[in-house]
Amino acid sequence: MGERVGLVIVCALMLGCAAFGPFPHPVPLLFAIAAVGAANAAFPLMRTFGSALLGGVAATSVGLASVPFVTCSAERFTEVFTCTGDAPTWHMTGAVLVAGLSGAGLVLARSWGAAEVERRVAALESRWDRE
Repeated sequence: MGERVGLVIVCALMLGCAAFGPFPHPVPLLFAIAAVGAANAAFPLMRTFGSALLGGVAATSVGLASVPFVTCSAERFTEVFTCTGDAPTWHMTGAVLVAGLSGAGLVLARSWGAAEVERRVAALESRWDRE
């Protein structure tokens, strides 16, 4: 049961970062998609889909973490990302944060799934012993 609470906390953190964080586009979208993945991973039927979303967002955010630094260093690509002020730094910070929270959600979903399988096996063994 603790894993489900952990997934709810991770989901709330992601939604808070998407709504109130100073992160430039597309980082809030990554937070929102990861929050959907964490919410889906909290339900046994949707755990695989939620884990796939979390893994995809983690991989994507790691790949996108350094892109603004590269695009902002070239003059012809400055329209792709916001290159004013600390926007590239906030972009990288948000991308790393969403990758970390997605990884935490994956770990929680995996440990919860393993614990659930162990409970089912124990129930079947005790049922088998009674017969």
